[in-house]
Amino acid sequence: MDFYFDSYGDLTLQRAMVSDQVRTDAFADAIAEVVKDGDTVLDVGTGTGLLAMLAAKAGAKKVYGIDQASVVALATKLVEHNGLSDKVQITKGNAKNFELPEKVDLLVSEWLGHFGFVEMMLDDVILARDRNLKPDGKMMPSSIELFMAPISVPWIYGETGPGFWSFPVRGIDYAPLEAMELKQAIAGKSVVPVDALLSRGESLMAFDLKTVKKDDPWRSGDLEFVIEEDGKMDGFVGWFVSDLSPEITLDTGPDCVPTHWGQTHFMFPPRDVKKGDVVKTHFALDRHPFEERSLELRLAVDDDTIHYTVG
Repeated sequence: MDFYFDSYGDLTLQRAMVSDQVRTDAFADAIAEVVKDGDTVLDVGTGTGLLAMLAAKAGAKKVYGIDQASVVALATKLVEHNGLSDKVQITKGNAKNFELPEKVDLLVSEWLGHFGFVEMMLDDVILARDRNLKPDGKMMPSSIELFMAPISVPWIYGETGPGFWSFPVRGIDYAPLEAMELKQAIAGKSVVPVDALLSRGESLMAFDLKTVKKDDPWRSGDLEFVIEEDGKMDGFVGWFVSDLSPEITLDTGPDCVPTHWGQTHFMFPPRDVKKGDVVKTHFALDRHPFEERSLELRLAVDDDTIHYTVG
């Protein structure tokens, strides 16, 4: 736990997030749209204080920023450096136990991880919402939707993925390791080109952040993908779309400008597919039983089932 929060004091990590122009511009534009003169705002997981300071500049009379990481010391210095100490108050603490002396008009939080929920920060955001948001207050993001699609990326699967083992190495047959690596099932961030998609993305789930409960994301269901062109399906790609405000949507799909989240790549035993085929997939998404900041996703197609760690 301490390592997780300590990692956010690393300026390399902070720079990766702040320098993501798609991310930063989307939140900045949404804050400018939503915050009204005289509003009170709570920024959960404030990091360097960027969103808190943007809210103050947008007209908020009081902004509370909270973070459990050591980066709050830097955030406090940046608030002072930017002449906003009269409006922005930075506190080091855990958001799930945080209760303000007043209810706020807006709760803003960049809690999003790859595949939407990795890092498992949503639980704390929900608790902070229930304690501190006015009944008519707003959430930013206001919604999130999770998508998945089958893909064909043989240059990844065969060169830097488990397909590598299907080729002999100096005359030594490594073929059994392909299936073994697939079963290790580590789903990581990647940038998947849009032309790798074999069908349109289908929605796993969608939530309103004003009403979502902490166990709502953990569910199972069935998806059907209609294949749009012949190919060899060797995995799935996942991404999220999040409405930050009525006018601003943050889309991390393969057809959008890449962000630091990228997409999430789930390698799967390859199979030939033809245009018009329907790939029926069962999924189950849950908290990881051992790694508290990770997810577990089970994907099944016909007789193949893989349990992925997403973290």
